[in-house]
Amino acid sequence: MRIYISADMEGIAGVTAINHLIPGEFEYDRAREWMTGEVRAACEAALAAGAEEVVVSDSHGNGQSLLVEKLPQEKVTLVRSWPRPMFMMQGIEDGHFDGAMFIGYHLGSRQYPGAIAHTVAGDVIEIRINGKVMSETMICAETAACYGVPVVMVSGDAGYVAHAQKVLGDVECAAVKESYTGRSVKTLLPAAAEKLVAEKVAAALARINDFHSPDPTGPYEVEFFVSNLLKVDWLEFLPGFERVDSHTVRASAENAVALNKLIGFVGFYQPRAV
Repeated sequence: MRIYISADMEGIAGVTAINHLIPGEFEYDRAREWMTGEVRAACEAALAAGAEEVVVSDSHGNGQSLLVEKLPQEKVTLVRSWPRPMFMMQGIEDGHFDGAMFIGYHLGSRQYPGAIAHTVAGDVIEIRINGKVMSETMICAETAACYGVPVVMVSGDAGYVAHAQKVLGDVECAAVKESYTGRSVKTLLPAAAEKLVAEKVAAALARINDFHSPDPTGPYEVEFFVSNLLKVDWLEFLPGFERVDSHTVRASAENAVALNKLIGFVGFYQPRAV
């Protein structure tokens, strides 16, 4: 059995505000510890349940948030840093996986209440794929589906868990905190969160045969509603992009690789004024 984990930080227990997410800011180093603890718990539970390999994608911020030496040192490999063609799901394309898990995930832009809810980047207000508003979870689940991999377990705040159950179905969910607003939470403490994550991973793998990957929905027409007007101005100039209105551009992607390259580029691209 091979398991794939994509890990973000906003949905980790204890993480509350922007400062937790940015290197050098207040409590960022502690948030890295919390994130690493939950991912380590997920890896250890997967290995204990019989996984022969776990591939982890560090998918937050600079892609270097997880503390490498504090993860299990055998049967676990780690994807780090950017850019990478498969964005938050790099590694999913590398052979067959029996299940995918999203640790520390969060609600998308315009979803509420959820701690630090966003979709890909702060200036990307909305992403629509084939007319449907997408969260990061939906984008990543679609990517997994392109490789025949079902999502079997997720973790994040209670609002996120409700969203995941709605869009993913009967997956195992670890709600490690409740969000009052976008910047305040009632949270489990790290040891309790790690225990809950491990329990839900074990529960998912105990019924791994219950999960089936949905059919992918490509090819993809992707619309980005972006608050940064200068960014939209420059994107319009690129081949393959069409401007829809003042703050929206549209582009197409034939497959999962092209889709993730497109989303990663629009998310990270920051134009410079002349």
